[in-house]
Amino acid sequence: MSTLSLPKALSPLVMHIEPLLAAAADYQLGEQVTLMPSSLDWVEVSTPSSIKRVGFEQACSTAPIDYEIQDQWGSIDGKLSSLKAQVLKRPDLVICGVLVKGGYLDIWHHDGEVRGCFSAECGNQTQQRAMLLAALALNYPLEDALVLARAYAQSTQMGIWPTERDAFPEIVCANFSKLSDIGWQFECQPVEAFAPVDSEKLTLYPVVDSIQWVEQLLELGVKTTQLRIKDPNAQGLEQDIAHAIALGEQSNAQVFINDYWQLAIEHGAFGVHLGQEDLAIADLNAIQQANLRLGISTHGYYEILRAMAFNPSYIALGHIYPTTTKQMPSLPQGVHRLKLYQQLIGNAFPTVAIGGIDLSRVPVVWDTGVSSVAVVRAITQSSEPAIAVEQLNQCLSEREVMYDN
Repeated sequence: MSTLSLPKALSPLVMHIEPLLAAAADYQLGEQVTLMPSSLDWVEVSTPSSIKRVGFEQACSTAPIDYEIQDQWGSIDGKLSSLKAQVLKRPDLVICGVLVKGGYLDIWHHDGEVRGCFSAECGNQTQQRAMLLAALALNYPLEDALVLARAYAQSTQMGIWPTERDAFPEIVCANFSKLSDIGWQFECQPVEAFAPVDSEKLTLYPVVDSIQWVEQLLELGVKTTQLRIKDPNAQGLEQDIAHAIALGEQSNAQVFINDYWQLAIEHGAFGVHLGQEDLAIADLNAIQQANLRLGISTHGYYEILRAMAFNPSYIALGHIYPTTTKQMPSLPQGVHRLKLYQQLIGNAFPTVAIGGIDLSRVPVVWDTGVSSVAVVRAITQSSEPAIAVEQLNQCLSEREVMYDN
């Protein structure tokens, strides 16, 4: 159970928050949220994992708030760089609707950097605030709540959950086309679109941690796999990567190398898979110019929109269910959120669902419309890997036949 406590001054938001929460309940997007009046000056958002206090327009400058939302519904005083400097110093400060050339910016602090999103139109302030609070109450992280809020601010229909890509803002990143117009600089350069994958080979996507598994899977006829060796100091790392790449070429299979993009380039890999944190440090232009395919991990709305800006070969959506294979930066997304993420991406990019997926969960994941299902323990912890691969392929092929009919 979650609660959203609103002060009297923000009571006009209720007309939007109530139908948004009803829509979220219909989509099964999270815990039930109870809307409550409050005598406090700030909004209190209580979820099973945290309590967040949100203040608007500096009304709570002395209150113990977690997010101070400043609305700039007009021209800014001073340069964008000064606003970014303020946000960098204050992780609690969020500045929305900053008027810049061609549109509006929302900017916020994230792990020691300033992030932003851009919209050509500012939209309705009441709607923007309502969706921001509703999304926070549903346990979306701040950056997801902000892009949802800006998307809903454009809506002409009350209480309709944003799903269309055109409603969502653009993410300010190296590939954002208006960087020079708004005066935002990045050290890295924009990158051209990455080479495509063979979607017919992408359906089943095992992710494994050893060259032995890569070899065994290719012998079983698997056509897409990923070598994910977590330890950069692992003995024989480069040899294993080179071997995996060679095996993929021999089997005419799509073998992706996780993280080690320099070695992937050096040994002519089919593709490389990167996490969100890698996008700022990896040489994406070198990867693209070497004709390697690129897969990008995402964990929600903001990261999906950011990944789309880089035109990757596929977008991984996760983690769908709880998983023990790696430490995750987010909560499990679940199939209901996954379905909306897939709807947002549509046919623009192939998609890979990943995280805690076993044979019993494949049908409901496949029903969301994703292009591929990634598995780990469903194969590596099976007593009969060959049978596990056969069953997974059969399950996916049955779904394909059903859709074809």
